[in-house]
Amino acid sequence: MTLTFRPTRLTGILAIIAMIGAGCGSRESRTPGAGGAAGGTGGGSGAAGTTGGAGTTGAAGAGGSAAGTIGPGAGGAPGGRGGVSGGRGGSGEAGRGGGSGGPIDAGGAGGDSGACVPGSFPTADPSKAGPFAVTTENNVGPAAGVGNDGGAPPTFTLVRPTDLRQGGSCHPVITWGNGHGTTPSLYSRLLNQLASHGFVVIASNSSQVSMGDPPPMLVGVTWVIEQNSDPASVLYQRIDTLHIGASGHSEGALATMRAGADARIVTIAPIEGSMATKSLHGPALLMCGGMDTTLPCSGHVTSFNGITNQPVMLADQLAATHTSWVGGGGGGTLNPFIVALTGWMRVQLMGDAALRPMFYGASCTLCQDTVTWQVMQKMLD
Repeated sequence: MTLTFRPTRLTGILAIIAMIGAGCGSRESRTPGAGGAAGGTGGGSGAAGTTGGAGTTGAAGAGGSAAGTIGPGAGGAPGGRGGVSGGRGGSGEAGRGGGSGGPIDAGGAGGDSGACVPGSFPTADPSKAGPFAVTTENNVGPAAGVGNDGGAPPTFTLVRPTDLRQGGSCHPVITWGNGHGTTPSLYSRLLNQLASHGFVVIASNSSQVSMGDPPPMLVGVTWVIEQNSDPASVLYQRIDTLHIGASGHSEGALATMRAGADARIVTIAPIEGSMATKSLHGPALLMCGGMDTTLPCSGHVTSFNGITNQPVMLADQLAATHTSWVGGGGGGTLNPFIVALTGWMRVQLMGDAALRPMFYGASCTLCQDTVTWQVMQKMLD
């Protein structure tokens, strides 16, 4: 069966959603733990002494878990922003510069080092967890999309590096779309893998992520960009707003194709769901399952052929069904979809040149692994 998807017609998408509803399975009830609330402001300045005595230590902010450190000078600038676990540091003794702040996020170095630096991530193996610890925050951001059974629109799940100042780099963003009837918790292994490599992942909690105006996947992007400019946010000056990608599964993959028409999305990587489009603003990795009977690879070939203005790869994981790769906790070997997605996003959003041979050239790594993949390429020289 060959499926031709048209991005401009909502009726076509609704028909596909009806077909894939059963294929995506029911939602899991597991929900990763929420991130801590932001810390408040700590203690005041130390009194000036005639001999320059030390100021007092700042107390832990409300909701924080650690006090600020003693600063070396009263009247100086306050220390770093209180984050998930810490408040502001107190001021120190009279006559010298401002003091160090409390812990940044969860365990980062004290003090605010200023804005991040884009494009400075070292290469990393996409088949393994990356160098960042991961924090998941539930029910963040604005309500967007369609609620279940006519209920209130859901918010978002944010999966991010715990210490956003680690390494000093600005973090690219990936907006994620769930399969029909599922929520981000079902894809926790994939989302945690991406965040461990330094990506900030914003995932709609909607189980019908293709529905809504504006689309939830784009609402999430807008919110993350806004947080990058908000001094009260843990994301403040930590986001690479020029490198944003989109990915999703099944219905979320179809929503990913639509999101790719937004100029802020510079690459897409839908998994087991695609449509022909000429509205993309960057390279595309289309992934399908060779054993998928819900949205067979034959339909993705039509999508591949319809993308004529951007580099595109169609990667058929020969042994994958529509849901066999989904779920699972930590540990063990990552599914090839997750490895390919991680590598693709590192190349496209982080400029990881060492991983470029995975996808580019006639002898690309995926091209040569004929046991796992069957690959078609276009403009990936």
